[in-house]
Amino acid sequence: MEYAIYKYCAIVGGVLVGLQLVLQLLGLGSDTDVDADHGDLHGEAGTEGHGNLFFGILSFKALSAFAGVFGLVGLIVWGSLGQAARIGTAAGSGLASMFVVAWTMRGLARLSASGTVNVRNAVGANGTVYLRIPGHGVGRGKVTLEIQGRSMEFPAVTDGDTLETGLQVTVEAVEGDDLLKVVRS
Repeated sequence: MEYAIYKYCAIVGGVLVGLQLVLQLLGLGSDTDVDADHGDLHGEAGTEGHGNLFFGILSFKALSAFAGVFGLVGLIVWGSLGQAARIGTAAGSGLASMFVVAWTMRGLARLSASGTVNVRNAVGANGTVYLRIPGHGVGRGKVTLEIQGRSMEFPAVTDGDTLETGLQVTVEAVEGDDLLKVVRS
């Protein structure tokens, strides 16, 4: 009976891990975890601030890894250890794989980036006038500047004198969604 448990765990766990891997490579897999606060399923990227470490470890991927490793290690040590040592070794190896998978998934989730530029990060940045900016706030021009590692173009106004194309400016404020208030550097 014990041998059959190891065999079925190895087969089911291995197939589930393999299927998850193939689906992820094809872009069809979802990163679902149990949410401890609400008891529902949602994407891993959305787990920030939800649940606790225990429920973070209980992902489908981690449980599949536990089953597969538990079964494989149980089969590997079948003839060389007694029953208690076999069960302990298999369970310990399965738990270790569960923690490794949970730790890896948590690390991968932190690698994601939205790619969205936050224009508020432009305050204090230096740029160049791209299109002449009329003075005293009577019209708009454009500036180019580097923000979050990207060279971007924004509409700009100034309270000072007219700023001609090519002048260096500093962003002193952001008005509205993307209008920069600039001064000559």
